[in-house]
Amino acid sequence: MNKALNNFRYFIYTGNSYPHKNLEMLIEAIVLLNSNRKEKIHLKIVSGRTVFTERLEKEVSSKKANDFVEILGFVDDINLELLYKNSVAFVFPTLAEGFGLPPMEAIKAGTLAAVSDIPVLKEVYGESVFYFDPMDVNSIKISLENILKISSDEREKMIIKSQEFLKKYSWLKMAKETLKIYKSSI
Repeated sequence: MNKALNNFRYFIYTGNSYPHKNLEMLIEAIVLLNSNRKEKIHLKIVSGRTVFTERLEKEVSSKKANDFVEILGFVDDINLELLYKNSVAFVFPTLAEGFGLPPMEAIKAGTLAAVSDIPVLKEVYGESVFYFDPMDVNSIKISLENILKISSDEREKMIIKSQEFLKKYSWLKMAKETLKIYKSSI
């Protein structure tokens, strides 16, 4: 895990590496972002080992992104929270989701989130995240650049605001509402 907590700036993605997660586009955006930068910005991908992860590793090599894209595999909860907290932001370039929990986990741990501008994520996250067109590499890159430009004071305010927004979601509240529906149907 030592390599995972190096002292360079990085974005993070966590989740599976299925094709609809659109990680190839994110890698391409990171390559584009770094094309004219002195200080390289890294991307850490936390994803369990599967055939899709192996394909992703080949994609990183083919895009010549090995110097700043790292696929970590499984990371335990303690180290994952540190990775989130120390990241520039969590990036979620997905093309389709049922709800989209990973950005919540990242925000709760203390980072910003940049997510795909798709209906389900707009409905869930409102104005608490940065949005980009997941099919446009330049849109992803611009969103990441905008996050990099935020001052540390503004960043802290935005994280607190996002964490406040997330308080409207609760496993306990959902369980109570589900129980209420079950009781009303009996």
